[in-house]
Amino acid sequence: MNTGAGGGPPRACVAGIGNVLLGDDGFGPLAVEMFRCNYECGSNVEILDLGTPGLDLAPHLYGADLVVIADAVHAQEKPGTLCIYCEDELVARRAQLRLTAHDPGVRETLALLKLAGHAPSELIIVGVVPELCGLGNGFSPSVLSTCSVAVDNIARLLVERGIDCRRRHAPVQPNLWWLSGARSEFPASR
Repeated sequence: MNTGAGGGPPRACVAGIGNVLLGDDGFGPLAVEMFRCNYECGSNVEILDLGTPGLDLAPHLYGADLVVIADAVHAQEKPGTLCIYCEDELVARRAQLRLTAHDPGVRETLALLKLAGHAPSELIIVGVVPELCGLGNGFSPSVLSTCSVAVDNIARLLVERGIDCRRRHAPVQPNLWWLSGARSEFPASR
């Protein structure tokens, strides 16, 4: 994937999905914020914290060459395990996003965009198996320890597809408004 649908650079979207107030369910927003702080990409890459979208996800996926979604996932693995899925696994329900509010929104949005002829060329889910998803729990140590590995995998996926993505010389300060000063919980930028 060296050129996009219009002949220019491939258009990519790196999106975090999850509720930051529900502990490990906020993995997606945490991962994309870590990605934004540690990597820089060309203007053809959108980096978005989308919260818990439904069909309002469609404009962000519309016509993209590559979409990488970071989210907590349901898998028969131990908490903190990194899982990478392709679109076929999501559609076939072999990959399940953690909360049912996320999963149908992504699947239904993909179906809608396919019918309209504007689905992403490729969709990949970079997920982590959560440990704690309760209100006010914060992130579990198992999920925090996996976050930097997930971020590096997001960068690798982009680079492997010919998308400009490189590690920043000096990481940017993260915007973790939901942690209300608990920065010691956040994995250190590299």
